[in-house]
Amino acid sequence: MRKYLAILLSCIMLAGQSVPIFAENMSKNETYEMVETDEIFSGWIESEISPSTLHVSDIITSIVKLGSDKVGIRAETVCIDTVKSITVTYTLQKYVNNKWTNVASKKATAYDTYGTTKSYTISGLGAGSYRAKASALVTDYSGYSETLTGYSSSIRL
Repeated sequence: MRKYLAILLSCIMLAGQSVPIFAENMSKNETYEMVETDEIFSGWIESEISPSTLHVSDIITSIVKLGSDKVGIRAETVCIDTVKSITVTYTLQKYVNNKWTNVASKKATAYDTYGTTKSYTISGLGAGSYRAKASALVTDYSGYSETLTGYSSSIRL
């Protein structure tokens, strides 16, 4: 039942993505239309555009400022069907010397499920830019495994 619901919701989302968008040019009064298309990218390899996964549908990752030295991170891993296990590594990253470095990390595993959600708070942080990273390893009942990583936007403390 969940699989059919996921397919139905995916179809509804795809149908709603073809929305015309109009922008106003400051020097002229022109109207532009933006429509989703796959035709111009038909020669590209699909994996270069988006990940191809059998089970993992999405990883939704977020971060929120809870105080001057405290943040909360959250990640939800969604699969299109029930899998044997989902192991997610939740990581807080800080932007240091023009690159993202890991500050804190936790790993959690859920079994016989189609999704998992966890939230963590991290305190004692210094000033700077932070983001959340979640890497999911999904294993099905036949032993096949796949991974997907999601990132939140960044916040400043």
